[in-house]
Parts: sequence; C-alpha cells; structure tokens
Amino acid sequence: MNDNEQPNLPDLNTPPRPQHDDPGHEIVNREGQIVLPGYKSVDPGHESAEPLKGVEEQSTGQQPTTSNQQLVQALILTGFGINCEEEFAAAYKLAGAEPTIVHLNQVLHGHVSIHDYDILNFPGGFSFGDDLGSGVVLANKLRYRKNAEGRTLLDDIKQFIANGKFVMGICNGFQVLVKLGLLPNLSGNVTPEVTLTHNASGRYEDRWVRLKVNPKSNSPFLKGIDTLEVPVRHGEGRLIIKGEETLAEIEARALNCLAYTDFDGSPTDVYPHNPNGADLNCAGLTDTTGQVFGLMPHPEAFLSLYNHPDWARRKRQNPGLSEEGDGLRLFRNIVEHVASLPHPPAPSPSERGSHGGNQEQPLHLTANKKAWFKGLKEHGAEMRKQATEAEDFLWEQLRNRQLDGYKFRRQHTIENFIVDFVCLEKHLVIEVDGGVHGEADQAEYDTGRTHTLEALGYRVIRFQNEQVLTQTSQVLQEIYQTLEQSV
Repeated sequence: MNDNEQPNLPDLNTPPRPQHDDPGHEIVNREGQIVLPGYKSVDPGHESAEPLKGVEEQSTGQQPTTSNQQLVQALILTGFGINCEEEFAAAYKLAGAEPTIVHLNQVLHGHVSIHDYDILNFPGGFSFGDDLGSGVVLANKLRYRKNAEGRTLLDDIKQFIANGKFVMGICNGFQVLVKLGLLPNLSGNVTPEVTLTHNASGRYEDRWVRLKVNPKSNSPFLKGIDTLEVPVRHGEGRLIIKGEETLAEIEARALNCLAYTDFDGSPTDVYPHNPNGADLNCAGLTDTTGQVFGLMPHPEAFLSLYNHPDWARRKRQNPGLSEEGDGLRLFRNIVEHVASLPHPPAPSPSERGSHGGNQEQPLHLTANKKAWFKGLKEHGAEMRKQATEAEDFLWEQLRNRQLDGYKFRRQHTIENFIVDFVCLEKHLVIEVDGGVHGEADQAEYDTGRTHTLEALGYRVIRFQNEQVLTQTSQVLQEIYQTLEQSV
C-alpha cells in the first residue's frame, strides 16, 4: 500500500444489520407464558424445537410409533451460554430415551417440572460467560432464586434425587453440580466440599484423554465400563480437594469414579495425559448414592467412531471395530438402568410408609407423576410429625452412637417409599413396626415393599417397637453386624 492509498475500512455510514428484539432474558405473551426465541440464540434458523429424528424417521418423515410413556424421559437444560444440549439430546436418542431440551427459565418459572422426567441433565458450555468462575453464577441462580411457592430449583433437585432419580452434569454442568454441593455431598447437606479451578497448565485444554473407571464405584452410569477415550474442552477443570479427611473419604467411598490415565492405562498426574492437574487424577465424581454423576470430559462428543480423529486408521486395522463411540456407553447404561426400575408401588393400606390417599385410582397407575411426588412429599412431612416413641428412641441411639462412623438419615424418601432410617453408604434400611404391621393386608404390603427396596439394592431389617425399647443392645448389635457385612 502506498502512502496515498486509504485503508479499506468499513463504511461507517452504512446502517447496522437488523437485530432481533432481545429483551435479555425472555419474551412473555399476553397469557403470561414465556416465549423463547430459540434455545440458546435468537436465530430461529439455527436451532429447532423439534426432537431429533432417527434413521427411519428421516427416510419416511413420520414420527416414531412408540409411545413416549414407554421411554425413559431425559430433561436437558439450556440457555445462558450453555451450548452442548443438542449433542446431549442426540446421545439420549441413540440410547433409546426421549430427550427434551428446555430453557432454564421454563423450569424456573414453573412451566416445566423436573419431576416429570427420569434424568436431569446439565450440559457443557459457558454459562453466564464464566464471568465469576465456571458454573458459579448458574449454581447461585439454582440455589437462591425462589419461585412463587418460595422454593428454589435446588430444593426441587434434592427432592428429585430423594425420589430415586438421576442427575448428570458434563464439563460446565459438572462445575455447576460441584459449586452447588451436589457433588460429592459427603455430608448430605448439599454444601460445597471441593472445587474446580483453572488448569495447572494455565491454558484452555482441547485434547483427547483416556479414563479409567473406579471398579468400586456404585454408579449405574458406569456399570460394566472399564476404560473410556473421550475429548476434554475446558479451562477450569482442575479438581481441588482441601483437607485430608475429605480426600480420604472420597477415596474410601469410591466417589472419585473416573481417573485420567497414561498410555498404559495407569492413573497419572503427568501432563498432558492428565490435562488439568486434578487431585486424585480425578476426571469425574459421584455422590454417595451414585445417582448424581458429573465429569469434565465430553462423552456426548464421542457417540460415533467417526467422531474420533484416528477413526480411519483404526477401522483399517480392525474392520470389525464397533462404529459406536465410547461416550455412548454412559448414556446406554443409565437409560437401561432407569428402564429396569420397578414402577411405583401401590399405596400402603394404612397410608404409612408410602403415598396413600382416597383416589379412586392409585396415582401410580396414572401418568400424573407430579401429583404422585407432591403427595408423597406432603405425606412424608406428616409422618415426621407423628413419629412413634420407639422411632424417636432409636434415632437418638443411632445419632449419638454413630456406630463407628456410620451415618443415618431419618424418614428418608427412596423411590416412592419413606423409610424410617437409612444408611446410604451401606444401602441399609431399618424399619420399626408397630401393631398395625401384624394385620394381613399390611403384612402383605410390607413384603412387597421389602422386595422392591431389595431390587433397588437396599438391605432391609425390621424391628418391633417393643424390641427397640426393651432390647436396645441386641437391636444395635444386629444393626452393627449388618453394616459390617459386605454389600
């Protein structure tokens, strides 16, 4: 360019391109309903509200004939910078579930209930631009923003988990679960116990990593999986565990469910095999129940062999190689697990220990899951006010003695039951029965209740009120011996 030539700058007199009218968060129609301009952007051509189509649907243009009521329902949240929801939905669709993507505002404003779904999902992305740290703003929104009933979404999530349902968070979603205190939740109080911070490398990491599953993990997300190869894409993925007690308890309970490994499959802290320098070489955590699962890598980014940069060479070397990606196995696992769970049981004849009522048709035979769980919660609150003398007495013994560190919860919800006492660590339920349990219809119900709890992986022991009050030492000894037995 010579000295007299002007640079080719934009014409400042040209009017700007038309912009969509975006008030910042939502548009409300005259009926008071939120109208969202797309899922994560205001460009209606970029994304669609239509569900993903399978191969057969693409060729015929027809909707699947399978009823949605027969499919596992996966709710996927989006909005405020989240950007991996479509991959999440594709994963569940391939795994045989019915994914539903909704803007977080639809849940916060009560237009969508998480209780109508089986799995709640927090995808990756950059929620609120990571302005105060990854996941911090979104976590605070879930913890503190109250709806018209005075409840937060975190309150609903805690109830969702207590009802035996599942939560998954990937990358930014994992960060949100950690900041909320849902992972690892050692105390059961949902307060932050670990944190995720900037990578030790000091830079954003975008690479493929190998992971090893902790064989002691009790999470159904990881059942039957030994190793995984998936990509990472994060700048704040370094797990920090402060305090030797916390670190030791996470290891003892096998909550560090995924570890970064080197080329020979050994857990490592060496960069770049461990891309962020995480404590315990940890790439993912579960809570003590195994129902809440989060990880920094992106399994939803490896659903097909052809997602891998080395797929061509691998396919030439092994023509019979599966065309499914490693990440899809996680989604297949949880979908198959949820599909195998028993349906909600019939109410107790005495309306104690499960949701009962005067409905002409039991709620579990209807599609109104929200009404079922609302009734269960209200029923549980009444039960806590009407504890028997034996229940109060045993609770004092369990709470004060702690039985060598074993912790119990009182009148805790499992699936659709409210059990008297439970040690979640050992999957042990303790029931204290009064005289009504000797009646024929109640005894039949108790047998079915025990069978269902055992199918969910719990052991159940029962005592009579009189046993607890007059044979306390023997009762506590039996509880302790059962706790010490391997699960």
